[in-house]
Amino acid sequence: MKGVRRDPERSEIRALLRRLPLAGARILEVGCGDGRLTRRLAGVARAVEALDPDPEGIAQARRLLPARLAAKVQFHVASGERLPFGGGSFPVAITSWSL
Repeated sequence: MKGVRRDPERSEIRALLRRLPLAGARILEVGCGDGRLTRRLAGVARAVEALDPDPEGIAQARRLLPARLAAKVQFHVASGERLPFGGGSFPVAITSWSL
């Protein structure tokens, strides 16, 4: 995979797994950037809806997403203030490094 390698020990995802019901969940990730965390979340989640207001970041996230995870992830150019979803809800919402 190309891109910046952060957290090669996978400490971040392990910490999240200890605290949140990620396994098999539908997850909303606000501020996904280049999909760094999205790819890890998709490894355990049922589905991930990832959004970021930066179209270039979303384009890179799509390029870096492995084909084996493509059916589980949807990327959206959008902000956290205006979610592009109907009245549905997510059991888990995550924002990382975006504030």
